[in-house]
Amino acid sequence: MIDEAHLRRLQLWERPLGQRMVAALFLLPNYSLPPRTRVVLEGVENIPRDRSVIFALNHTDRYNYWPFQWGMWHRGDLPFTTTWVKGKYYENKYLGWFFDQCNNIPLPSRGYLILQDALALLGRKLADDEYRVLRDLVDGQVEQEAASAHSGDLRRLVGEGRRDFRPDAESYAEFMHRWNDRLMGLVERRTLEALFEKRNNLIVFPQGTRSLRLLPGKPGLAQFALRHEIPVVPVGSMGSEDAYPGASPWAGGATCRYRIGRALTADDAFADCRIHEPYTPFTRAAEAHGKCFDLAMERVTTAIDALLDDPYKMAGRAEDDSRPRADRLI
Repeated sequence: MIDEAHLRRLQLWERPLGQRMVAALFLLPNYSLPPRTRVVLEGVENIPRDRSVIFALNHTDRYNYWPFQWGMWHRGDLPFTTTWVKGKYYENKYLGWFFDQCNNIPLPSRGYLILQDALALLGRKLADDEYRVLRDLVDGQVEQEAASAHSGDLRRLVGEGRRDFRPDAESYAEFMHRWNDRLMGLVERRTLEALFEKRNNLIVFPQGTRSLRLLPGKPGLAQFALRHEIPVVPVGSMGSEDAYPGASPWAGGATCRYRIGRALTADDAFADCRIHEPYTPFTRAAEAHGKCFDLAMERVTTAIDALLDDPYKMAGRAEDDSRPRADRLI
């Protein structure tokens, strides 16, 4: 699982060898051979060249960051990228190794930690109803007694010591928040390293799950961007799902179009979202500024939507989001 040791040992590069090898040895022949995959970048002039930015893309399929990265690599005049990747994808050690070589940073969310902690203690995955009780507990929506009354296994989870959890000194929710804060503090530091020391740009899929139509963005992007006043460049991704209709990483031929909008910054689009007191992104304490984050994400989502053609424009829910919540996190 993703832990402090993984996040600390993760090596980031200004010109990541993994990305260059994938682009030159895999994507170049794949996109060039029949059926040819065409990558079109529109609005490249909107990408600031004097500072690092966050690219905010809609997430249509498993691989729609690849044509975007390849298009920028093929131009030769744009920085390399770092991408935030869900912690669940690192459970396969080979896939995790591949992600590490390609300048990706894993995001171990609270839900991911709840499920991984339960897997380690109980030796099994939580059922969705069990996960829902624990998530509500961590989110402050139910009392700990509700989890204890649910089943013996949940009673163990909230009352049995492990790692640095001491049930006589703190609650299960406090333990989870403290663990999350440690890990996400490392995510914040490593991301700042990628942006300012390695001069990468950052790719984020703010909607958090795949859907042909755009979904509202989650607040994590806004928490980070507002705290460090990093420009957010909206990108509308279209056509990649035709090149990558399933799980295969071999593109089947299509035109992948990326329409790049003007940067949203603290001086204009986010001017009324500024937060003047310091906070740590991705933590429970940051949620006190939730209205600012929601407003900023509404602006990001609207900007992405304006770049999209039908049938990619805004809709109400993900088309492939019917799996139980627990199954989507590990």
